[in-house]
Amino acid sequence: MGSVNRLLITFAVIAIGAVVGGQTILSRMPLDQSFLTTRFSTPTSGQVTAGSEDSVIPLERLAGVWVARVELNDFHEARLIVDTGATFTTISEDLAFDVGIQSDSANSRINLLTAGGKVQAEMGVARRIRVGNAGRDDVRVVVHTIPNLPDGIDGLLGLSFFDRFLVRLDHSNHQLHLSPRT
Repeated sequence: MGSVNRLLITFAVIAIGAVVGGQTILSRMPLDQSFLTTRFSTPTSGQVTAGSEDSVIPLERLAGVWVARVELNDFHEARLIVDTGATFTTISEDLAFDVGIQSDSANSRINLLTAGGKVQAEMGVARRIRVGNAGRDDVRVVVHTIPNLPDGIDGLLGLSFFDRFLVRLDHSNHQLHLSPRT
């Protein structure tokens, strides 16, 4: 079996375990966990822009993970893995460039512990992220291209988006339910 096939099988097994267990892709080593030595504290993202109703978002199942269609900065659609265990929403460098997300300060570099080892990435702010009818303004994002994601996947939708919502994943109907916290 070739190394590419082994890598794909390993990714699928890890991803299935993450979804079933409700944990991050690597529960002991989240893709976006910053080291304690980082000078960057985790600021809160902006306000919820949706109404008070439950938003129901259709999900796509891909390689053992749930994928949502996401709108960034009111005009660009992306596909992100739903990862409620990830501290930050993480988007690829190409997507960040396409939607005009730049690092938000001179000290915006963050150290990440990923499945591939230690990496440095930039922090930025998405002016708006919408998933179905649910939205958030001024969402903190990590700009980092995660290697070996399936084609057409631009990153992870993490807690910097989800932390102001009650989140319910309906596996049997392939739906994500988001209700703004009161």
